[in-house]
Amino acid sequence: MPALASTAFRLYLAGAFIGSIGSWMQSTAQGWLVLQLTNSPEALGVVSAIGQLPILLLSVPAGVIADQVDRRLVLVATQGFAAIVALVLALLTTTGAVAFWHVALLAALAGVAVAVQTPAYQAIVSTLVDGGTVGSAVALNSAQFNLSRIIGPAAAGAVIAAGGLYLAFWGNGLALVAVAVVFLSLPKGSPSAMARAQASMWSNLLDGVRYVRGSRVVAALVLLAGLPALLLLNYLMLLPVFARDVLGIGAAGLGLLSASIGVGALAGALAMAVLRPSGGSGRALLGSLAIAGVAEAVFGWSRVVPLSMAALAVLGACQVGYYATTNTLVQVLVPPRLRGRVMSLYILTSTGLIPLGNLAAGAVAERTSPALAVGGGAVLTTLGALAVAALVPELRRLGTGGGAAVLGAR
Repeated sequence: MPALASTAFRLYLAGAFIGSIGSWMQSTAQGWLVLQLTNSPEALGVVSAIGQLPILLLSVPAGVIADQVDRRLVLVATQGFAAIVALVLALLTTTGAVAFWHVALLAALAGVAVAVQTPAYQAIVSTLVDGGTVGSAVALNSAQFNLSRIIGPAAAGAVIAAGGLYLAFWGNGLALVAVAVVFLSLPKGSPSAMARAQASMWSNLLDGVRYVRGSRVVAALVLLAGLPALLLLNYLMLLPVFARDVLGIGAAGLGLLSASIGVGALAGALAMAVLRPSGGSGRALLGSLAIAGVAEAVFGWSRVVPLSMAALAVLGACQVGYYATTNTLVQVLVPPRLRGRVMSLYILTSTGLIPLGNLAAGAVAERTSPALAVGGGAVLTTLGALAVAALVPELRRLGTGGGAAVLGAR
């Protein structure tokens, strides 16, 4: 895997892996804690939305920050802040003093850290490897994230089932401290690479928006990412409900469901890293999104645990195919000086819109059924992917080769 030739990237990958394991432990435990405190699917949607709302509000200015300051320092500062938040939740849970409002407030603070760090986290990858191996680096980064998706939720499910829910929060807090130390040892960014602009924050924001508006393909990539954010990814928020109330497999089963997503996602990420080191194609991107919708619909209406796990594994693999390909295409299409700002717009649609989808899905699940909340959005996602494929033919012809985006048969 070509990207592993870079020492700096290997260091980054190790730190990201530690942090991802802790993050998945926390998210799994937090969902179960909210369900214990409230017994409400809608409350799950509220907390999830509160935690991700800062991404909607802050990701675009955070992209400007990522283009103007040392991205390494942004990562160190945000990891340290997130560690403090996680350790406070661990302390409250350990002492039995935790209440729903504590979880909601701390989720919002953790969301601020994620919102500020994500553009720098995404944009720094292409600066740690050679241009021709960006696709490999993105796929390996996705692989570590999804390997952690197997380990983190499984560990959280085990400790919750054993009565040690608080251990998941302590684990995440300590992991974040370790990640901050690792990221501090990454190479410093150079002023030229960081593209320090003298213009105002508003002017910098407009530069990124103008670039996206001027490129039909980049605009399609950025806007399409809002579709799964609104209609598909709500299944992650509702997993505790499916584990406890729909499938009846409890906290340990919740870990298995989350790990199933991770198994599929890891397989997809490794396949991309080995078979498509330069990136992917527009057809693969659209096909992955359409199949992800079908797989999620199967999960939503399944009442058989092995079928649910298999559907989640396919969904995980297709999510990686879609997001890793989109990420790579955006990074190789956009000039380095604008990369952080354009990535922040992509994050705004791909992640910032998730709170709205989660709120809607939580309300639908509370008033009708979890199956309708998940399955209905999944079907609409598949139809939307097919519509975009028909309306934006140049996206179907898009591919990467030799580190540069190219149009043509693929």
